[in-house]
Amino acid sequence: NMSLDSITLGEENFWPSITATQDGKVYLVDGARSAIVRLDGMDNISRLPDMTINVNQSSLNRSLAAIAATQAANQPATGPKTLQVNILSQKPVVDGKLNDWSSVSWADIDKRGVKGYFNSSAQPYDVTGALAVAGGRLYAAFRTGNPHLADNTGEQPQAPFKTGGALDIMIGSANTKADPDRRTAVAGDCRLLISVINGKPQALLYRAVVPGTRTEDKVPFSSPSRTITFDRVDNITGQLQFATSEGNYELSIPVSALGIQPNDGLKIKGDIGILRGDKGETTSRVYWSNKATGITADVPSEALLSPNLWGTFQFKKK
Repeated sequence: NMSLDSITLGEENFWPSITATQDGKVYLVDGARSAIVRLDGMDNISRLPDMTINVNQSSLNRSLAAIAATQAANQPATGPKTLQVNILSQKPVVDGKLNDWSSVSWADIDKRGVKGYFNSSAQPYDVTGALAVAGGRLYAAFRTGNPHLADNTGEQPQAPFKTGGALDIMIGSANTKADPDRRTAVAGDCRLLISVINGKPQALLYRAVVPGTRTEDKVPFSSPSRTITFDRVDNITGQLQFATSEGNYELSIPVSALGIQPNDGLKIKGDIGILRGDKGETTSRVYWSNKATGITADVPSEALLSPNLWGTFQFKKK
């Protein structure tokens, strides 16, 4: 008969249950402390009848929209994110060593801590990324601490975001008339996904909207719940420069392939992040700006471009 008014179930409460016994009393078995707690003041409880819950496309769309809306609502609390992208007179050397990236702005991609017990060797994540432009090419650098982060089986040629790790860059349209709060992609919005397959780098460019694309030429990404399409998915590995060293990654790609012409003061939407994988399966998606990326079991959600959740890339001549 001890009062538990000041006690909560706490965090990580697994499989609690509530039961009525034959004498009319109601008990809660909590999932954290394995305690049996009597709940006073309840006249009775009864099991709800079995029922069918219909899940249709409309309800799934509302659920996905709610996830994105929650993240969009949270972003003003931290303020808009802007990443400075320097326009350099001297090209960085793509060797994976990152010696020539000391003067750039770095974006925090994953700084999540790991609880370390007295006998734990676990370390917090410390993943950062940076962008620069020089000589008509966009350069990117990633510090991950994991020399195998971008490893990917490549089993799905147009969807390596499902089959392992990757480096990911979202690049927004340079069209000044494009709505910065747009929820769907417009012409110019694209995604550059770089992975390492059988020890060799691969670069895929995803463009959701390319005017003039025929319906039959669009590239579908489907799950049992829905299908979305991209107008083009191009393998541009032949234009990629890539190097890695001790968990650092460095790459470059012509800005012309991305449809942008960076100049001093240009601002576009954009994001930078990583995919983690294990045994041919992508297990997490983590980005500098867009944090609504917890889904890793729905192809359309993982392919979708969400410019309203991206930050801003601001180009500055150095």
